Amino acid sequence: MISSNKEKKLVDDYVVFDLETTGFDPKTSKIIEIGALKYKNNELIEEFSVLINPKCQIPDVITAITGIDDDLVRDAISIEEALPKFITFIEDLPLVAHNSSFDLSFIEENINNLNLPMITNKNIDTVYLARKYIKGVFNHKLETLKNYFHLTYSSHRSIEDCLTTNHVYQYCKNKATVKN
Repeated sequence: MISSNKEKKLVDDYVVFDLETTGFDPKTSKIIEIGALKYKNNELIEEFSVLINPKCQIPDVITAITGIDDDLVRDAISIEEALPKFITFIEDLPLVAHNSSFDLSFIEENINNLNLPMITNKNIDTVYLARKYIKGVFNHKLETLKNYFHLTYSSHRSIEDCLTTNHVYQYCKNKATVKN
């Protein structure tokens, strides 16, 4: 299981990633977008962004949140094509995500469904870090943290959420360094 492989050490080389999905259950919902940003020595070096045709209708509530509708993904690639590309992109770098267990549960479910080799990357959850290092917010949802830091990225699209997640990660990493 991917999600049990949590990294305690905050690293300088990593991949921030985020998914948009048709719902909350990885067994019944589909991935409709994968975004990832690769950092080496804390510097952005590469971007991965792909829309995915879920081969089902995207619920109106998901379109309202993400702006991703059936027309947008009609000619997009399938998860069968997208997931191996994502796995190649991340290499063996630690994965940083906000509520990583959610995103990793979808990755794991699809890896199993496609009979791909399971990834063993370490993962760093910025929800955990935010709870530890960011005080004075009423919750630690990504949208709340984006507003707390006065970031102007949009929300609920993978690359923009990756940029917000990276900001949270870097802030918490700096706080952790100061504490040590």
